[in-house]
Amino acid sequence: MGNPTVTSEPAGWTIAGAQTNFIASAGEREQAGELLGQPVTVHFTPVAYDWRYGDGMGQTVTSPGRSWAASGLPNFAKTPTSHAYENRGTYTVTVTVEFAARYQFAGQGWMDIAGTLGLTSDPITVTVKGVKTVLVGKTCEENPSGPGC
Repeated sequence: MGNPTVTSEPAGWTIAGAQTNFIASAGEREQAGELLGQPVTVHFTPVAYDWRYGDGMGQTVTSPGRSWAASGLPNFAKTPTSHAYENRGTYTVTVTVEFAARYQFAGQGWMDIAGTLGLTSDPITVTVKGVKTVLVGKTCEENPSGPGC
């Protein structure tokens, strides 16, 4: 069972003060094997996603997140897994997915296993940049020494 993965929108960068959307890939998983000469299957179901955004902030939610497009939202919209960074810089983001488990042994019914198994993603890096709006009378091509050029 591999670790979950994280993606971000926009990919790898964002703007200070704007929402950055994070998505975990960690669906249900099943592992079959043999124990004491009998078939055994363990089924894992994700039940919680603990996000760490790298700036001291985090949250735990029950959804892995979805892209803005799949959610029908515009870019930079708030989502259940999004985060707005206050300051410019480079941040490391991870998600720990908690899996509930149940097993089936020798063809008997499914039995729940107490507790959860937490798997943490490899970190991704998000670079947060600032923006500056400048009103100018000419483009940078027309006036290369103008403000912001």
